[in-house]
Amino acid sequence: MNILCSFALKQLGRKKGRTVITGGAIVLSAALLTAVVNLVASGRTMLVNFLGEDYGLYGGAYMMILLVPALFLAALIVAMSVIVISNAFRMSANERISQFGTLKCVGATKKQIYQTIMYECVLLCTAAIPLGILLGYLFSFLGIAVVNLYMEELNVLVRSMMRQVNFALSFVFSPAALLISALISLGTVLFAAMLPARKAMRISALDCLRNGGETDTSGYKRTRITIDATGKIEYQLARKNVSSYRKRMHSAVTAFSISIMLFIVLSGLQEIAGGIQDFITMDYGYSVIADYTSNFKNTVNPKTGRRQQECAFPITAETAEEITAKLREYEETDIYGDGQDYTTYVALLGEQDLTEEMRRVIADGDDAGQSGTVLEVERIILDEKHYDELCAQARVAKGGTILLNDYQYNDNGTERHIAPLSETVATLQLEKADGSQDTVSIDGVLTPEEIPKPLLYPNTNPVRLVVPSTGMTVRGYNWMANPADENGFMAYAKDVLEGYFPQNGLDYGEAGYTSRVFGAQDFAKIMNIAIVLAACFLYAFVFLLGLIGVLNVISTVSFQIKSRAREFAVLQSVGMPSKAVRKMLTMESVLCAGKALVVGLPLGMVIVFLMARCVKMLFPIPFHMPWTAMLITIGISFLVMWGTVRISARTLKKQNIIETIRM
Repeated sequence: MNILCSFALKQLGRKKGRTVITGGAIVLSAALLTAVVNLVASGRTMLVNFLGEDYGLYGGAYMMILLVPALFLAALIVAMSVIVISNAFRMSANERISQFGTLKCVGATKKQIYQTIMYECVLLCTAAIPLGILLGYLFSFLGIAVVNLYMEELNVLVRSMMRQVNFALSFVFSPAALLISALISLGTVLFAAMLPARKAMRISALDCLRNGGETDTSGYKRTRITIDATGKIEYQLARKNVSSYRKRMHSAVTAFSISIMLFIVLSGLQEIAGGIQDFITMDYGYSVIADYTSNFKNTVNPKTGRRQQECAFPITAETAEEITAKLREYEETDIYGDGQDYTTYVALLGEQDLTEEMRRVIADGDDAGQSGTVLEVERIILDEKHYDELCAQARVAKGGTILLNDYQYNDNGTERHIAPLSETVATLQLEKADGSQDTVSIDGVLTPEEIPKPLLYPNTNPVRLVVPSTGMTVRGYNWMANPADENGFMAYAKDVLEGYFPQNGLDYGEAGYTSRVFGAQDFAKIMNIAIVLAACFLYAFVFLLGLIGVLNVISTVSFQIKSRAREFAVLQSVGMPSKAVRKMLTMESVLCAGKALVVGLPLGMVIVFLMARCVKMLFPIPFHMPWTAMLITIGISFLVMWGTVRISARTLKKQNIIETIRM
């Protein structure tokens, strides 16, 4: 065996504790990288089975959704691993600095010193990386098994809204993925070891013999320590030591800060996801929904150059009413039917037609020549029964047009409802994309308090009109019900819709339309499953990545206490009791944990705030900082640092003061 390799092997055997900790960090790093790469391979296989080899029309988007999170996670793992593993090799090199000086004095070259540390790295990689890869495949297998438990329930829900859907992850053993994870893991560890190895080989033989590799007195300020009756010398010493040894503790504090930041960010993401889930869970007041939606394409009108929408198979009001009547035949179930047309018309309004609140909202709205402000119009048709009831509520004759004078908008994360049109508006000038115009009389007005719950959503257009259904066609139509037997009604409704809109196994794009029957809370259940899956995966990832950081803290603190044995012996020789030494170390641990929290907490809070701000631009959701998670993080941080110091300080009880000072 090469003599340098022999030196490295003996060092690993002599320092078993550090070898185990460093090897554990390499194992976890390789395991996490392997799990991420293998999950990407499994996800790609699922997409190929579902969408085809090229992922269909939106292949690029699906590829980005798959790769971007994986690249981010891999970069985070590599960064944390480099910090932790590099610190472990730095401490190993620092312990052997006198040995390196002796070797240089007898003729060892810088390259040989470098190779000694790198041999140590290669020996660790030989044992740890294969074990890490196996552990990573185990993580992948268990993760995929957990995902598929939820996927089955997800498939049941999605099939009620889409046909021919079967999401399932399968464990994939890919030689390419294995090679990629092994190369990334090996490259990460080699790069981490190169940093301290290059530094050690540049230290002169004289500095090595004086054990000066880690000493940096630049900017050092002498601190005066006073002993008074309050007994605060332990705190003063602890504060001075934390300042003096900040270079040695830098990597541990950095890794700890990253772990704290990740946990805060993850907790904030869960808060945001919960807010989005609550927002998209619309309460229509009905338990079962059936709907029909036609395919469409956006075109440009050749006459005016304005955008218009062309529906492939719009549904007529007469067909919708026939289906409503058939659905009501199931155990005399009441059916609420409504259809919407969002794109045919815009309203041309003057400033006097708008309320003051609406003028503020659309202060920068489009200008339509002399006609004033242009607002998009939503025309709504209802089944005959509920249209008659709404006419009676609005005190208008059957056949009249009713204005739903309510506009919902997102005001920087807050849902606002305002009346868009003033009470003086009696008629509306509507215009199509081809430039043709119609004048519509407003026969009745309903305020937000008077609008039935099914008509409150989605409420995206400022001008909303309930119009007579005679001769109307719409792109989509909804039928809502509260049947006593939900499952029986859903099966019956599917048969009814299939009779009118047979798809013959074709999907939405091929058939040109789709019809669905689903529970009103199915969207919420799907969102909840997605949040649970994402939370389980991310919390496991953050836990394992945080464990790498904790290993770094344990290794660094243990090395610090052992390397300062002479310092503690001197303090005890001048009368400082062992209890006071332990108290000093406890205070040092609190100060180090505080430094990590001072960096990690604000950084995590800033990232969470920025994420919440971006999301609130899209969704009107309330958001609160994850204060509970932050308190838990603070408690765990102090506990980990304190526990590590207390366990490491037990070795001080066994030392002989005189022998320790002599060494």
